[in-house]
Amino acid sequence: MYWNELNVENAPERGQMLLYTRRSVLFQEYADKAEIGKNLADQELLEVHLFDREKEYRAIATRSPRFPGGIIETVADFPENEEDAIYRESVLLEKGEGVITVLNHIVYDKKGMASMDNYRMKMGGSCDE
Repeated sequence: MYWNELNVENAPERGQMLLYTRRSVLFQEYADKAEIGKNLADQELLEVHLFDREKEYRAIATRSPRFPGGIIETVADFPENEEDAIYRESVLLEKGEGVITVLNHIVYDKKGMASMDNYRMKMGGSCDE
């Protein structure tokens, strides 16, 4: 997939990006998502995660026949204050560059079995959250 194939209008205008390309992994802050498109227009993207403290835009390249366009796209913007429905993980970054919080959304079936139906990354956080 390429940047111009993505539907990024619902992505955060600024935040953190985690991009997997055929050549490298890019993890850095961004101030303007239009700049990302200019810098990566010719690169094949495997995964795109654009997130801030409130939501995450995610796109993943796929060969599944269930997704004829070859791209799975979603915006995860569920609230984090649903204590019974959120499992928080704090991920320490290499070289002391901080922490990313991963919010896993949990649902329960009729028998009370829990499963995660979605997740989103969140800028910042601490291991004490």
